[in-house]
Amino acid sequence: MALISLKSLGVTMSAPLFSNLDLTIGTGYRLGIVAANGRGKSTLLKCLTGEMEPTSGDITRTRGLRVGYVEQAVPAALAEHGFQRVVADALPAEQAESEQWRVDVVLDSLDVPQPMRERPMRALSGGWQRLALIARVWVTDPDVLLLDEPTNHLDL
Repeated sequence: MALISLKSLGVTMSAPLFSNLDLTIGTGYRLGIVAANGRGKSTLLKCLTGEMEPTSGDITRTRGLRVGYVEQAVPAALAEHGFQRVVADALPAEQAESEQWRVDVVLDSLDVPQPMRERPMRALSGGWQRLALIARVWVTDPDVLLLDEPTNHLDL
């Protein structure tokens, strides 16, 4: 079943980043996009999330599709927040109190030690920051998970 379909997708900024891209992303697919810096990988992901409109072509998403997007860098607004709060704040306001257990389940499954959960993002290594951003999206239970530069700054 196709979750996201691209037909003749293209993005042009000062020059074309990509054009005539056809792609179908189905349930259970795992895809990696590899290209040199500045070739449009992040732009493509932003188009898939709906954050950006392509210059040409069409994107079709399954109705009600929940897309989770993990950006490359920690947003400045999160720098002072603790690891656990960064993850908890991703829950919709109406679920924040009753669904707090989801945060603990995600952090436990990622083996995040208790002392690490209270540290502010600015005090974490790049790998822990990356993990916090992944957990932040994972706790929302997306149908599709898009990771921009997922291996950057990972600790051994």
